[in-house]
Amino acid sequence: MRIRDLLDKQSVCLNAAPVSKEAAITTLADFMAKSGCISDVDSYREAVFERERKSSTGLGEGIAIPHAKSDAVLRPGLASMVVPNGVDFDSIDGEPVHLLFMIASPLQASDSHLDVLARLSTLLINEDFRKSLLAAKTVDEYLEAIDRAEAAEDEKEAQEAAEEQQAQQESADQPAQKKGYDIVAVTACPAGLSHTYMAAEALEHKAKEMGISIKVEADGAAGNRNSLLPEDIASAKAVIVAADRAIDIDRFVGKRMVRTGVVDGVHRPEELIKKALDPNCPVYKIGSMAAESSNLPMKLYRHLMSGLTYILPLAATAGVLSAVARLEFVQTSSLGLFLETIGYSIGTLLFPVLSAFIAFSMAGRMALVAGFTGGVMADMASAGVIGALLNGFVGGGVSFVVARVAQKYLKGHDAMFALLVYPLAGAVLTTLIAQFVTNLPAALLDNLITGFINNANTLTLVIVGMVLAGMMSADMGGPFNKISYATGVLLLADCLPENGPGSMVMAAVMLGGMVPPMAAGLASKLIAPHRFSQKERDLGWQAMFKGVLFITEGVIPYLVVPRMRVACIVGSATAGGFSMLFRCGVAAPHGGVFLMPIAINPLHYVGAFVVGSLVGALCFTALRPQTVESGVLPRVKKVKAAAAAPAAAAEAPAEDVTPPAEASTAEATAETVAAPEATAAAPEATAPGAESAADSVPAAEAVPAETPAAQEPVSK
Repeated sequence: MRIRDLLDKQSVCLNAAPVSKEAAITTLADFMAKSGCISDVDSYREAVFERERKSSTGLGEGIAIPHAKSDAVLRPGLASMVVPNGVDFDSIDGEPVHLLFMIASPLQASDSHLDVLARLSTLLINEDFRKSLLAAKTVDEYLEAIDRAEAAEDEKEAQEAAEEQQAQQESADQPAQKKGYDIVAVTACPAGLSHTYMAAEALEHKAKEMGISIKVEADGAAGNRNSLLPEDIASAKAVIVAADRAIDIDRFVGKRMVRTGVVDGVHRPEELIKKALDPNCPVYKIGSMAAESSNLPMKLYRHLMSGLTYILPLAATAGVLSAVARLEFVQTSSLGLFLETIGYSIGTLLFPVLSAFIAFSMAGRMALVAGFTGGVMADMASAGVIGALLNGFVGGGVSFVVARVAQKYLKGHDAMFALLVYPLAGAVLTTLIAQFVTNLPAALLDNLITGFINNANTLTLVIVGMVLAGMMSADMGGPFNKISYATGVLLLADCLPENGPGSMVMAAVMLGGMVPPMAAGLASKLIAPHRFSQKERDLGWQAMFKGVLFITEGVIPYLVVPRMRVACIVGSATAGGFSMLFRCGVAAPHGGVFLMPIAINPLHYVGAFVVGSLVGALCFTALRPQTVESGVLPRVKKVKAAAAAPAAAAEAPAEDVTPPAEASTAEATAETVAAPEATAAAPEATAPGAESAADSVPAAEAVPAETPAAQEPVSK
């Protein structure tokens, strides 16, 4: 099966101009449906959006491969789109996407089409191939470019197979000579599609350029392709694991190993190869924590977030069930008693699960028992969430040490150690350390934090709420955002299933994430649409919808200039402050508007959200530089100035002094815009008022579609 067997001519769209990621996916799904491979386009489109919510399929280098498996797909299919001016796709490199391929896979698909998808991912690594697709003027030219590239890839694979066969023959003729690979690697992404194969191809290409032999196992949706054999691993000097999900790494014990995400395999292959071959690269051992390529604070942070991830659904379930059980019309009924019992029972698991998966992240499965023990000890000693955190790290560390000691002095009997010695020794040592070392200070610190919030005066609570809510919108997924959210979740877990100070903190944190997209949507759609571009106005309702659902990322398209973050922070801080002022609380770490009916002081909580959103919307309106109604900047006059004489440029008259050689170009375009970067580079050469306007429109959007790409901007 070839790429053209899946890519129908009707499913190719050239010169598209979607205004957003969502619009691009919607258009691609419609083109996919033209080939007849989808029975329900809406169902398939929703499956694609669900996949995008997990992580963006914008791979960088101007490429995106949205994909999904769905029972609405009748047979495997492809659709493709070229966007000359680019579209924001939340790519990992932050750059616009120009080339999109959409993949449709049935839930019960054969493996043959996965080979085709792997081939496509491999071809897209080649920059010349991407350029040929972007340069195609017609759909036929586009498909011919794919055929040529695929034929060249077939020839290359045949040549490599012949070389490998010849090498095997030579190896058979010379059995005494040791053969093998310098590096073996494994790539894997959650979906097992594009990222898996692109990372494998990138590593193979870069290794070939560097003269290094490598074998890469692509652990994709159809299983392991190019599986590593025991003799491959035994002869390799080092191992690279570029994976975003669990894989079997115990087979690499004793090898130098670099562990990282699959995206690094796509974009940083040379760095990974050099790091793996470095003599100082850590050697992987069972339970080893040294194989990850990051510093100690980042490792600890990653372990903490691993535990936090596992308690989120538990905290949400326990909190919601308990909150519903406390409603006045349910509280005295048998249903209320049942819900409260279930919520309380789930709530008792929070500390053990938190500790267990912190330990698991540090030392693997053998640390689970020690981690669970640490969480139970924290619960028994009333050490709170602080005790659960500390004991989780203790459990992971103890298990790591036990494994190292057993490997050094008690070799053999591995099954007995895994089933009895590791868990028993880990549980006993964790119990002793928790009982005599960590529980007492953890309990004191936990009580101190709880007492501070319970006994704080109103002004202090308002300040705390404003700071944490403001942090939620300060960097959108960055360290401030994550610290604020982690604080809210951990303090909420500390009081569940009862209401407590943590529920107030979580309420302020949640509003901090809900307000920015709501404020941006209100400002662009209702309050001052004339100050926003057409793209931003089109996204208004969508941003408001994301806001009420606590999806903070809905505001990102509006952050076209840095000062717009100030509007986010001010609106969030206002809402967080009012929430604390009225001592509102929520019972779950996520849910947005759906938690408001069961919140503590629900009317005041809704009021805090409304006030914060309005304040944020007014700030967006005030800080947003104005654009014309069409979303395109007014014409900017060009002033010619010598680089050696900036003063002359500053004193130049405002009228058009475009050089004769460029006059025809300037006159041929009724509306011509400068990219924001160009305007910012030399503001003294810009017509009055043009700087603030240019600063407000993204570069990809500022130039009208009819303007030739090669035309020089009018303002420098």
